[in-house]
Amino acid sequence: MDHTYRFLQGNMNHSAGAQDMLLQTMAEWSIDVAVVAEPYFVPPADDCWFGDVDGLAAIHIRRTAMVPPLAMVTRGPGIVAVQLENIVVIGVYFSPNRPTVEFERFLDGLEVIARHLAPRSVILAGDFNAKSVAWGSPFTDARGRLLEEWAVAVGLCIVNRGSIATCVRWTGESIVDLTFASSPVARRILGWRVVVGAESLSDHRYIRYDLSAPAPAPAAGARGVDPPQSASRSFPRWALKLLNRELLVEASMVAAWAPKRPQPVDVETEAEWFRGAMHRICDASMPRVGSRHSGRRQSPWWSPEIARLRAVSIRASRRCTRHRRRRRLRRDEPVAFAEEEARLHREYRAAKDALRLAIRRAKEQNMERLLEALEADPWGSPYKMWADKLVRGKLRPWAPSMTERLQPQQLRDIVSALFPQEREGFVPPAMGGPSDTVDGQAPAEVPRITEAELRVAVVKMTAKDTAPGPDGVHGRVLALALGALGDRLLELYNGCLESGRFPSLWRTGRLVLLRKEGRPVDTAAGYRPIVLLDEAGKLLERILAARIVRHLVGVGPDLSAEQYGFREGRSTVDAILRVRSLSDEAVSRGGVALAVSLDIANAFNTLPWTVIGGALERHGVPLYLRRLVGSYLGARSVVCTGYGGTLHRFRSCRGVPQGSVLGPLLWNIGYDWVLRGALLPGLRVICYADDTLVVARGDDFRESARLATAGVALVVGRIRRLGLDVALNKSEALWFHGPRRAPPVDTHIVVGGVRIGVGVQLKYLGLVLDSRWAFRAHFAELVPRLMGTAGSLSRLLPNIGGPDQVVRRLYAGVVRSMALYGAPVWAEPRNRATMARFLRRPQRTVAIRVIRGYRTVSFEAACVLAGTPPWELEAESLAADYRWRSELRARGVARVPESELRARKAHSRRSVLESWSRRLANPTWGLRTVEAVYPVFDDWVNRGEGRLTFRLVQVLTGHGCFGKYLRRIGAEPTTRCHHCGHDLDTAEHTLAVCPAWEVQRRVLVAKIGPDLSLPGVVASMLGSDESWKAMLDFCECTISQKEAAGRVRESSPHYAETRRRRAGGRDRGRIRDLAP
Repeated sequence: MDHTYRFLQGNMNHSAGAQDMLLQTMAEWSIDVAVVAEPYFVPPADDCWFGDVDGLAAIHIRRTAMVPPLAMVTRGPGIVAVQLENIVVIGVYFSPNRPTVEFERFLDGLEVIARHLAPRSVILAGDFNAKSVAWGSPFTDARGRLLEEWAVAVGLCIVNRGSIATCVRWTGESIVDLTFASSPVARRILGWRVVVGAESLSDHRYIRYDLSAPAPAPAAGARGVDPPQSASRSFPRWALKLLNRELLVEASMVAAWAPKRPQPVDVETEAEWFRGAMHRICDASMPRVGSRHSGRRQSPWWSPEIARLRAVSIRASRRCTRHRRRRRLRRDEPVAFAEEEARLHREYRAAKDALRLAIRRAKEQNMERLLEALEADPWGSPYKMWADKLVRGKLRPWAPSMTERLQPQQLRDIVSALFPQEREGFVPPAMGGPSDTVDGQAPAEVPRITEAELRVAVVKMTAKDTAPGPDGVHGRVLALALGALGDRLLELYNGCLESGRFPSLWRTGRLVLLRKEGRPVDTAAGYRPIVLLDEAGKLLERILAARIVRHLVGVGPDLSAEQYGFREGRSTVDAILRVRSLSDEAVSRGGVALAVSLDIANAFNTLPWTVIGGALERHGVPLYLRRLVGSYLGARSVVCTGYGGTLHRFRSCRGVPQGSVLGPLLWNIGYDWVLRGALLPGLRVICYADDTLVVARGDDFRESARLATAGVALVVGRIRRLGLDVALNKSEALWFHGPRRAPPVDTHIVVGGVRIGVGVQLKYLGLVLDSRWAFRAHFAELVPRLMGTAGSLSRLLPNIGGPDQVVRRLYAGVVRSMALYGAPVWAEPRNRATMARFLRRPQRTVAIRVIRGYRTVSFEAACVLAGTPPWELEAESLAADYRWRSELRARGVARVPESELRARKAHSRRSVLESWSRRLANPTWGLRTVEAVYPVFDDWVNRGEGRLTFRLVQVLTGHGCFGKYLRRIGAEPTTRCHHCGHDLDTAEHTLAVCPAWEVQRRVLVAKIGPDLSLPGVVASMLGSDESWKAMLDFCECTISQKEAAGRVRESSPHYAETRRRRAGGRDRGRIRDLAP
């Protein structure tokens, strides 16, 4: 059907209020694309914002808009270009303060871009600050003439219509916001107009226009693609947070009363009945969630009061405009006219300021509500919105799925490439191996699924919080319903085993496409497919997977020992340490090792089913399981909601579904043939799922390179015989060698005519490896990511307000887990200095947010107050725990008792604290704070209660509104106390000496005793909750008064000009954190 993109164009004057109003206006008018000149802020790493290099121009798509993902084409100073389908949208801004010569160079750069984009159509929009009668100005200036000639030369048409001013200021009006377009696109631009009567909080008016697009191509009957269906067939959804457990149990009992079907069970009919019963149970116990395709029509901070203030501002603007039009009629009263005009302009400015202030306050209140919600649910919506890696630091509301934003033909092309059809003439390799039963012959007896097996599968299902499949039934809901329906579902599962049929409902998955950063948006390489399956079917998958694993381990042949992915008791750490053991073995003998990583293109979606079937037979999997797995793989399909809400279905003929339970195990079984092949001496192949690493060990670089060339060619050949493709151009290689033995410069190996260079580092399973296992490159890459995550989470942890101590420690654990990933590999004494140098910066940032301290607080003081040991000590502890578990596994201990695990955890905790305590005996920084806490160190770090506040931490650290500290950071000219005149104002002076706080001090002494030294105060605080509260009250009272007095001094006209608070600087950073 025909569709139209709605455009909005404007200049924000670098104003926060103007940008907030732009986003609200886009929501109200359902604008799809905005071309913004002089934006206030362009969020980094946001797929809805595209900015130039200088922050002068930006293009924004409304997140809830049904717009295909945009792709950055190019950007430069004042220029940003993105691709929208087959059209390139260019946003520009050129300052009026720059000379004409620079404007000519600016146009020359634009011409290069425009000609490079040919023959693609172009929309060029922005603020050129050029005037010409061609677009309605009363005269043409030098820039206007240059721009006219340039547009003719490039072949762009001016789209502006009429002579309404786009920029309205107190000093006059002008038409400087322009829209150009290529001839084919210009004919499709409808309704171009300057919007008069809308408040933009800028001196530029909005420009609106629509871009009509040709109707999408009809759904072709391509192989593997079914025609799209009606939107009414979309996926049901329920509000899980409003689940009524009692009603769910009652509805489940009612459903269980339904008469059972006669034996043998028709699995297709029974699966349909079970899905319908679960839908009725969900409807009885919680409300459905309606469609959100229309998106939010207002920003979360919008309110009727702000709407009223906007209306007041619009009326004031109209009065100013009407008065200006009467200028000619009142030429005889110039003075009175000017006075009236000035009065109306003041009223308009006051109305705009009131609107800006109301928006700012509303955003702050909205932020406070979000932060308060974190106390009840630390991992709720506010955390999820900030944790999104694509939009760090900005709230991310609901948005249409990627499949809904892609055009139908583009969606078909991408999905068809991700889920390719069978290769004609493909013959799987002969794998051989045992075969207990001839195909087509049923075994004498099929072992029935027991209640115990079902319970184990349910426990594993409820341990994960995964998105539901096409039926919309969440795993927690299914687990509760099985209290009454467990017998019915068990009969269905046993019917599946006996008949060897997997219900077709459970073979259909919901497709979700995830964008890959930095990849093209119009090709399959830019997306990662996830298939969501019904939890009822995944329960059966868990049972089947458990039986297959028991057979592999107990009967065999088992999977290769070099396969580490998706196997219990094996991890990425095990795989990396295996690589390290091979390289260390070679280096210890005076040799070298060459590691080559192989990238298998679209691995999980392209493994042929015939390969999996042959591999199951080779491993001797019982026939009844092979039959059911064959049915599980056969006639699979994925469905998704496409553009306009239509439902698309795509058939799948190869691969294992990503998002299934059985799929990873089947991949391992099918791929195991690669690892079983004969290898030359000195070669090893290590795998984690499809991540394949070939390690060649030799006496010197030449020998290992020759061996690696032969080994990689052999492994690639076996992979290709399985029907998989290896992207050799993405392969990487790395030497491992001993000291004083540098590898040859610019070395490489050639496999299949592709040159694979040997680099100085290799990213493998989340770690950046180097030739000497020093991990400097790993930490250099890790720290910016840690700082980015810490910065994102810090916006949820303001110094005043926000969540309390428990939630702050939870969030600190998020960054800690990122930092300590792979610790058993890199945490060793020889790397301790490297670890400390890199890890202390992000840990200090996180610890300061935990304690609500000033950003100048030292690492030692922040960590002591937060009770978080240095990460390098925790990394060494994790490495020791890993070695302990490995030793137990080597002795045949598969599962460690819970009591022994708890004892080991307590021992590790004590060891870390003892090491930390020894280090704190001689601190380098934060002496005052560390010496105060050190006598009661164990009590402090193990305390259960005792919250820290922004003002309490100021006294504990000495970093706050004290003359000595303020003088040190240049915020005060002297160290004098402004409340008593003492020459040196410190935290100790405020706590124990300053007479201004004598009344508060007497109350404090009555609670904690006369010792007001910091060590004495800390010890008293830990003695009782009453003492802690007394110290909190003292700090809140005294420090808040000192802060208020400081604000009064800063605003005083007699205060030193260089020390006066600069309005807006810090506020800009804070406003950027607020949700638009």
